[in-house]
Amino acid sequence: MVTVRKDEDTMEVFYHDPSSGMMWKSFFPRGYKDKNSPKLLRPEPPAESLNEQIDMDLGSGEINNAIGLGIELSGQPSIWTEVLDVLDAHRKEYSRKMIRTFLDNLGVSDPNLIFNELGKSPEDTGLSFEDLQTLKKKARKIRVKRFFGL
Repeated sequence: MVTVRKDEDTMEVFYHDPSSGMMWKSFFPRGYKDKNSPKLLRPEPPAESLNEQIDMDLGSGEINNAIGLGIELSGQPSIWTEVLDVLDAHRKEYSRKMIRTFLDNLGVSDPNLIFNELGKSPEDTGLSFEDLQTLKKKARKIRVKRFFGL
């Protein structure tokens, strides 16, 4: 792959794969200042909707895709409600293992860990303590529904 562009402020790097003609983006979804923040590589342009992105990654059957998507979306707590709504609507299309892995990496079960990594408080993203409790419950319900095939 050939480096096309680097953004020193966000530490994003764009690559071109000459063999396939695809563009790729390397980035740190939880911020690059934290040394433990994972680095991800995604095709560019990204999927046009959250639904497409979730379907592409969780529908692939590749566990690393579920991990990567969970990590990527964990850095955007303000859309967790939408993420769980999409996941709940399509839960029958994905294996229990993919859903469990995705939710574990999304961080909804332990949001304090994610907010510490992001250096933010839930209020900074428009989420209250009650909202976080509701999201935790919704994630558990999705797991239970998928376990019983509901």
